[in-house]
Amino acid sequence: MKMFADENLFEPIIDYLKGLGHEVISIRDAGLSGISDDEVYQRASKENRIIITMDKDFSRTFRFPPEKCGGIVVVKIYKRNVDETLSIFKKFYESIQEKDMLKNLVTISPEGVRIRRSSR
Repeated sequence: MKMFADENLFEPIIDYLKGLGHEVISIRDAGLSGISDDEVYQRASKENRIIITMDKDFSRTFRFPPEKCGGIVVVKIYKRNVDETLSIFKKFYESIQEKDMLKNLVTISPEGVRIRRSSR
């Protein structure tokens, strides 16, 4: 899957996704640090990429409709170290299928996964 990793996403999560074979572009690696949420969304929409972020603002589907980009995955795992965050992310990410992410809003938290399906 084609993904666009927001600059707030921990590097080990990006490495994990790449290890699974996803085509992940990191904002940091692309030299785009500091771009606005709107610019992240516009780029993901143009390239039909799934946004993966720890920024809960992307949960606002009226502002950032997931059906207009590849989809949005919001990682709501806060106040934990990188290793704990990665462990929780892996545990729940493995349960998500590609069709669950495409054009939908997926939220991953320590409690589990929530999928808000778009009407496409």
